Amino acid sequence: MPANEYSAASCASSKPASPDRNIKNVVLGNVLFNTWFHSLYPEELVGKDTDRLYVCRWCFRYSCDKDAYLGHTRLCEHRSTPPGTKVYDWRGYSVWEIDGEDYKLYAQNLSLFAKLFLDHKSVFFDVSSFLYYILVFTNPRDANDYHVLGYFSKEKMSWDANNLACILVFPPYQHKQLGKLLMGVSYKLSAWEWEGGIIGGPERPLSEMGRKSYIRFWEERISRFFLLGPPGADPYGRKIASASSSSRPMAGGSKGAKRKLARKEMTVREIGQATGMLVEDVIAALKEMGIVESEKSGKKRKRAPLPSSTTTTTATSGAVDVEATEAAVVRKQNVLEWAKMHRVDLRDPVAEEGFLGEWAPEDEDEEDQETDSGI
Repeated sequence: MPANEYSAASCASSKPASPDRNIKNVVLGNVLFNTWFHSLYPEELVGKDTDRLYVCRWCFRYSCDKDAYLGHTRLCEHRSTPPGTKVYDWRGYSVWEIDGEDYKLYAQNLSLFAKLFLDHKSVFFDVSSFLYYILVFTNPRDANDYHVLGYFSKEKMSWDANNLACILVFPPYQHKQLGKLLMGVSYKLSAWEWEGGIIGGPERPLSEMGRKSYIRFWEERISRFFLLGPPGADPYGRKIASASSSSRPMAGGSKGAKRKLARKEMTVREIGQATGMLVEDVIAALKEMGIVESEKSGKKRKRAPLPSSTTTTTATSGAVDVEATEAAVVRKQNVLEWAKMHRVDLRDPVAEEGFLGEWAPEDEDEEDQETDSGI
């Protein structure tokens, strides 16, 4: 499509627009769509009642003047390659890490554009302390033709162990599971499964839409762990902590049963360690899924209530012990039924082999050689 022709995005009216927005419509590349909220663009460049703002799809520079915009797009320095360092690349989708200190203007323009679709975003100009990760799709027929579909940001140093500060999939590309891809990358980049890594989550409080998206992401992450994670490994094939886990026959079986289902106990904290999730996020997901059953125990023993990190979980038949005389059980069959009912794709949205550089999976042959040589 020629650069001076614009197609209206199908999601243009997917969210009610705020009455105080200063820009009604935006053109990103060759796509025209509505804005949702007010953004702090300089008033000397963008008026209080702008009908259409033109935004470069490569660097997010903006103009109310169509000719100035078209002139810029012919010369944009990022026209063929995004800025920053590529950290993920899989089947046309890539993620690039951009340091806000090194690419200050890019990060500021991206933040101003994002505010048109985020109600509570507050950082626009002080970007030096943030890293930005843009999601890019590259045309398989032309390596120089790419589109930025969304992004997430995170603080370089988060005292609250946040692995994400802000996330947005641009309106024309929403409802394509791309948010889950970005969330999955954010968890990987927190290095939670490595020694010295951090188990964290998104910055709080979450918006209503953000909480809904994350709850679903956590639900699917936990369901993959219960259904696909073999003993001693999570769904992605990596070894997990199972120091206090134990396997034993399931209690409460019917008399005369020929065999008893295997049962594995673990605490909620251990589920979090196996999936890279905070304890409170594990609990929130289990509650929303509605797969936890009560199981009375004949033994009276002190156990922490459900919101505790010491709550015990049984993973093959599944169980989370809640009270002194009662256990909360998570059965694999219930998890499977939940996954089918909600049409969950048990494949991880992030391909482990797609990570590059320091995030690339370790080669097993190299690991064996290091072990043999005593390194």
